[in-house]
Amino acid sequence: VELKSLDLLSENEGNSTWEFQSESPSKGRILAFRAKGTFSGNHWHKGNSAAKNPEELLLISGSVLIEWSDVPEKDYHQQLQAEAPCIIKIFPMVKHRLKALEDICFLEANSIEEHKADTYYPQK
Repeated sequence: VELKSLDLLSENEGNSTWEFQSESPSKGRILAFRAKGTFSGNHWHKGNSAAKNPEELLLISGSVLIEWSDVPEKDYHQQLQAEAPCIIKIFPMVKHRLKALEDICFLEANSIEEHKADTYYPQK
């Protein structure tokens, strides 16, 4: 898991403009809103889809706790907190989940078809 900051272009009177570069080859996008205290994920990707190698999430608003494990069938053993705006990169074969520490909005750089084709869940 890797976090990348966005570049602040300008800020005044409570307004801000940010720039970022996406490395995802996917033309699809998934926009998600999550309520404080909810979880997203609890899965991993094998990297068969170029859009999931790595997976790229643009955290637009809020903050999340990212938990992950480098062994998909094992318990989560690593975590870090991310604050918007930032890009979250999740590499293949890393089981991951996000806990919304407040209401959040994020944009996934893939289509729902790409997500379904390369998403695996624990057997438990």
